[in-house]
Amino acid sequence: MISVAVVGAQTSGNLGAISRAMANFGIKDLYLVNSECEIITDESKARAMRSINILEKAKIIKDLSEIKADYLIATSAKLGSSSNIHRLYLTPKELAKNIDSNLNYCIVIGREDKGLLNEEIKQCSILVHIPTSKDYKALNISHALTIILYELSSKDDCLEKLANKRELKAVIMRLDELKKGIINFDNFKEVFVNVINRAFLRKKEARALAGLLKKIKENK
Repeated sequence: MISVAVVGAQTSGNLGAISRAMANFGIKDLYLVNSECEIITDESKARAMRSINILEKAKIIKDLSEIKADYLIATSAKLGSSSNIHRLYLTPKELAKNIDSNLNYCIVIGREDKGLLNEEIKQCSILVHIPTSKDYKALNISHALTIILYELSSKDDCLEKLANKRELKAVIMRLDELKKGIINFDNFKEVFVNVINRAFLRKKEARALAGLLKKIKENK
């Protein structure tokens, strides 16, 4: 199942456009995180058209941690330096190849003027970036969402089931058991988690990796 979260929305009109894009692709669940504008206005109603019920039923939350999803999918027009592992990205087409309809995904859209902050991207599992002109990189947030939802709607079904949030946490738990005696462990862990999130581990891969880490711990 796919849901959408908008962080720090600044204009009600864009919220209306987002709800319309969601309705176009059959997405109903919307989270609004620390919105900076009124939600239901004449402008949002005009742009939402017959999808205004999505805005009316939106869940108002304070932090991304309140969203119950296997994967939080951050979006950004900014890539940053190659040394920032949280800015390593997938395109919407690459993301679509690894979507498992049995899992829950939330697409996280940032502010109209500055997008998602680094701290917010770090809360997410994966970053999606839409390649655009070098002269004008930033898309309107509703347009970006529409492109992503289109790619997801036209995907082929994943042949093997992906590991869910609980199974991925089991791998990280086994990694944490190896922490003792490793200098800069937290830095290594950050890279490891980023890699396994972008790898979209299958269930059997997650079980095998957790088993390997367990054996390493037993033989230390």
